[in-house]
Amino acid sequence: MIHTLVIFRVKKGRAADFESGHRELVALMGSQPGCIEIRAHRSLHDPLEYMVYGTWEDKPAWDRAHQTSRFKELFKRLPLAEHTLSRSSFFA
Repeated sequence: MIHTLVIFRVKKGRAADFESGHRELVALMGSQPGCIEIRAHRSLHDPLEYMVYGTWEDKPAWDRAHQTSRFKELFKRLPLAEHTLSRSSFFA
């Protein structure tokens, strides 16, 4: 089992757009084989920063889930200033 941590920084004035798109993306990820749990949290200190924490059966399950064409399509729509997806932190 692995745990993932991804940080998203949303473009100023676009938090509502991010939240609607991100809910759809989290629902998609949560329905993928090997996803045990996925949670999104908004920072209490910075309303433009979000953290997504996931628990996966193994790293191949995580890799499969975020390499689908639907994931890529939804991810591209998010109004992000920056993110850590390409350098996600993994914990055993």
